[in-house]
Amino acid sequence: MLLPVLSSACYTDPYWFELERQKIFGSLWIFIGLKQQLQQENDFITRTVGGVPVLVQNINGELCAFRNTCTHKGMPIQTQLYGNRKLLCPYHGWSFHGDGRLRGIPNENIYNICNRSELSLKQLGIATVGNFIFINVSEKPFPIENQLSEGLRSCLETVSKHFDGRVSYTTFTGRYNWKLNFENILDWNHVPFVHPKTFSPIVNYTAALPRNKESTKTVDERMQEIPTSPFGDVEFRTPIHRSDEVLLHDINWISRVPLEYHDRWYTKFLKNIFDKGHLFGCHIFPNFNFGSLHGETFYLQQYDPLAPDLTNFHSWVFTSKIKEKLPPQPHLLWGIHHAEKRVIDEDRVLLEALQASLLNASSMGVMGDYEHRQHTMARWYMRELAGREAMTS
Repeated sequence: MLLPVLSSACYTDPYWFELERQKIFGSLWIFIGLKQQLQQENDFITRTVGGVPVLVQNINGELCAFRNTCTHKGMPIQTQLYGNRKLLCPYHGWSFHGDGRLRGIPNENIYNICNRSELSLKQLGIATVGNFIFINVSEKPFPIENQLSEGLRSCLETVSKHFDGRVSYTTFTGRYNWKLNFENILDWNHVPFVHPKTFSPIVNYTAALPRNKESTKTVDERMQEIPTSPFGDVEFRTPIHRSDEVLLHDINWISRVPLEYHDRWYTKFLKNIFDKGHLFGCHIFPNFNFGSLHGETFYLQQYDPLAPDLTNFHSWVFTSKIKEKLPPQPHLLWGIHHAEKRVIDEDRVLLEALQASLLNASSMGVMGDYEHRQHTMARWYMRELAGREAMTS
């Protein structure tokens, strides 16, 4: 049994929410979108990271990231979640070069501008790993390698080679704290109870349980005793971290579990089923979950904090590469996303109920040994946000 590290206030109090905005979302690398969404010149996506409005745009084939605010009045340069449009402020028509420099001002003579060089868009840190785009909004971003291990980066790069270019994307809100969602994806034990008819039937979790008390292997180690091809030398057995010296690498999790495989109606459309018979997942702190079923279909989930009790949930689904000369298959992506949303909604109902109960909770109960990953995350959280003193108090 493990004792909880986080108090209920960490999920409900604006004080902790502000610390998270500064020390987590204001300093870490945050997933922002996929290269498939930015294939054409002037394709863009917008998001908000740690309260900062962010714009990523394809400029002459290069992905560029800016603070999504015009240097005149602070108007967003792009006002939609995604689209295709030049770097042009919709309010007064100010335009910008691809490197953020001010390009033109309609009726410039009425402004009496003294120094145009001070009116460039603010550039932000951007990094790509395979098809995954990450943003860092801090003034001096640290290397992304300090956050994503070599094995994790290798996984993302490997699977990216199989992505089809067409993506289904949606977003909605949930009335719960974002951390509850991250903890939930690490909690495999909830699946048979929350998803008995949707997700649980495709995975045999019972076979993964320890057979006796003398077993020295953790549950997730037993679940991952399978060949790792096509992932080369990736280590799927993440060690348990008992000390307080928790690194960012330690709170990311790569998993791969066996699934029973059956051809589906769309299998004939796909060029290569590269991981048949497996569910593969990457759970990346602070708020990103990515995985595939058999290497046929892929899902991405992200939980952006809007308030202590409000989360903006982003959801992407797509398939592995579809055979050439086939027409688009929008009904295929719709069907996959519909099934994905059913599972998400089953979690959302319970997470909202849990959030409501935490508002007046006097304690956080206990944690089972299988929840060591949540415990590891909580120790890193308290050390980074509250300091070492809080860990020993």
